Amino acid sequence: MRVDGGTKVAYLDWLGALQLLSTFRRNLGDRLPQTVVHSGTEVDIYQPDKAPRATAIFVPGLAIRGREDPRIRNLGWALCATGLRVLIPDVPSIRALKISVDQPDEVQQLLESLAADSTMVTTPGLSLLSVSFSGIFVLRAALSAVLAQRLRALCLIGSYFDIERVASFLINSDRADPYGRLIIARSYYSDDDPALAPVREVLSRCVEASALDNAGPSDLDALFDTSDPVEAGLHQLLTDPHERQGFCRQVITMFNDSWSGYRVPRDFPLDMPPVFLLHGRQDRVVPPEESCRLAQLLQDRGVSHRLCVTDFLGHGDAVISLARLRQLYRLLAGFAWFLGYTRD
Repeated sequence: MRVDGGTKVAYLDWLGALQLLSTFRRNLGDRLPQTVVHSGTEVDIYQPDKAPRATAIFVPGLAIRGREDPRIRNLGWALCATGLRVLIPDVPSIRALKISVDQPDEVQQLLESLAADSTMVTTPGLSLLSVSFSGIFVLRAALSAVLAQRLRALCLIGSYFDIERVASFLINSDRADPYGRLIIARSYYSDDDPALAPVREVLSRCVEASALDNAGPSDLDALFDTSDPVEAGLHQLLTDPHERQGFCRQVITMFNDSWSGYRVPRDFPLDMPPVFLLHGRQDRVVPPEESCRLAQLLQDRGVSHRLCVTDFLGHGDAVISLARLRQLYRLLAGFAWFLGYTRD
């Protein structure tokens, strides 16, 4: 049996969680899934050997390789090992490492379109998963009248509660990963202004250098050529504490003016599906306190949820170690809880 918010789950759910983590540790990121085109969008399909128990759609985070990132493919195969049919769509704006005002609607329309296609979502039940900044898309999808009746569960990995708070952390904190600061800066400079093309070009290059293989330079000094006036100005903006504070205020103003789609809803429907929140304790892009605050909101609103903060995750990486038995148990219990709700 399953108890909301507790640890009592069916034996099959525990077995599924074990299969998920075991497959994840095998690192099948180089194994290719089936790729199809849905309404002009490429979608990777991970199909289990037997009839799927349910369907899950995973929305990638801001990763330069998108659905082709070996880490995402590894997770796709791990979820598939539990009996889920897994769909991972390509979202061009996310793959371009941009945060834009149109993005929330773009992703929701894609999710609704996939759910309406019986050749894509082949089961009655549907669950949604996402990582990092894409968590907001999945959370807001639960408010969609088109999706709500079919949603069984949500899984948010490294998601946030307060976009302004995260932006402030990324811009002002010396502990933050510079990759997140670069993403914010690249999204701030509008594509609509031709005069800013050199700035966007430099930032795009730096973002890609920092993001590639999740192993790029962690020091902004190594990314910018300060002999170039444009690059020197950007380096000053992103490294000088006073400049960063001013830039942060400009970014927050932009959030207030036009990025309402990136705010976490404060009200949820009575039939809101259960939410599994998983966060790395050492995450330097979205601090784990964000998932803790989101869990508190869900609790206040009476939404069934489970929170797992673990040392096994960073941001965009994971290493499952059998040596940490207590943490391993909590991770297994969390995934077993989530998988229990995905079943049709």
